[in-house]
Amino acid sequence: MGMSFNTKLEIAVEVISAKIADASRKGLTTEDEEMKTLLKERIEMYSGNEEIIDKIINVYGPELKNEFES
Repeated sequence: MGMSFNTKLEIAVEVISAKIADASRKGLTTEDEEMKTLLKERIEMYSGNEEIIDKIINVYGPELKNEFES
């Protein structure tokens, strides 16, 4: 049995927040395409878009984990 939608959403909120903060630390602004994408995906996430929620967890989650482990 998979995670409940609410659990996935809570995880995605934490991951996208960390990803946006990391991009900001690297000097990206709302003018940069990567930041625009992240902010758009955050809106989609809060709208309940499960495809985006899965992307945030399965793509950005491991990226952040790898970045913070190195």
